[in-house]
Amino acid sequence: MIAYLIGAATSMSAGIVGMTIATSTNVRVTYLCNFDQDKALKVAYAGGQVLGFFLVSISLTVIEIIILAYKPSILWHLGPLAS
Repeated sequence: MIAYLIGAATSMSAGIVGMTIATSTNVRVTYLCNFDQDKALKVAYAGGQVLGFFLVSISLTVIEIIILAYKPSILWHLGPLAS
């Protein structure tokens, strides 16, 4: 149950931050398209990279925390099978 709630909170925070990054990037890209489409493409690509790296890093961090939190209980239940 705890892992489900942590996953839901992580998904919510990733959605909020993702939409914030996407919105600010789209504003910049729209503005730059009026002047230079090459610069706009570079800004759009950089915004996508930031969003991708953030989402991957937050998901891997949360998964690692959950694994480390459950590791002692998993080993305790397995007993002699764990070695």
